[in-house]
Parts: sequence; C-alpha cells; structure tokens
Amino acid sequence: MGEDLNKTVAAFRRLVTTLNRAKTHERLTEAAGIRLDRPDVQILVYLLDAGEPRRVGAIAEGLQVESPHVTRHVSSLEQRGLLSRVKDPDDGRAWRIALTDEGAAAAASCRRVTTQWFDAAISDWPDAERAELGRLLSKLSDDLCTHLQDRYADTATR
Repeated sequence: MGEDLNKTVAAFRRLVTTLNRAKTHERLTEAAGIRLDRPDVQILVYLLDAGEPRRVGAIAEGLQVESPHVTRHVSSLEQRGLLSRVKDPDDGRAWRIALTDEGAAAAASCRRVTTQWFDAAISDWPDAERAELGRLLSKLSDDLCTHLQDRYADTATR
C-alpha cells in the first residue's frame, strides 16, 4: 500500500468520524428542525434516496444493518407519522415501508442541511474540482460497496 493511499484512507476516516459524531448529528437535527435518532435519519434519507417504498430487508441491506434493528426504528417512525406501510405490489402478503409527507419533509430537511455543510466547505473550490470530487466519491462508493459485498458474500458461502 502506497503512502498516498494511506493518506487518502486517513482523510476518509477523519471525514467519516466527523460525520458520525453525536455532536454532528445533534447539529444536523437542530438545523433541520427535527428530533430524531441517527438510525431514524438514516432510514428516512435512505427511503428518500430510493424514491419508492422498500421492504424492511431491503432497507437493512442498504444500510448494512440487521433487519430487527430497522424494524424497531420503522415502528417508532410509523407511530410518529413519518412512515407508513403499503402493500407490496409484487407480493400481496408483504409490506413495503413508505415515507409519509411529513417523513419526506424531515428527510429532505436533513439532506438540505448536509448539502449546505458540504457546499460551505467547498465553496471556494473551482467548479471542475467540485465535479471531480463528486465523480470520484461516487466511484469510490460504488467500488468499495461492491468489493465489500462481494467479499462478504464469499465468506458467507464458506
């Protein structure tokens, strides 16, 4: 592993650590005007990004957590009126989880705040560098997720 890659991984860890801090989450929910736990926000934003209702298992897989964890939070969010259950059109016996209008607004507010943070951090970057950051982060995300999923699938079948 080269020194450049070590520096890249260290910078990535620092960024992830900063974004996962409890204080950062508190600032996010305060700025968004909502009171939600970190997993609640993750579920709402995941569904907003998905653009359609999803089964609990798909949400869990997308967030890389266990289904019971998602089920617990979905129940709480449902009681708060942020999520609802809708029949799965592919399987009438199953349910999908959908954002309510209030849930979509909460997720959009969290996304807006996070986007504003990123925009402020890179506000003096040239457009070409901003575009390159987006391209490379998307590529890293896709490739690393694929690599880890493939690796996990390989070890699960052994």
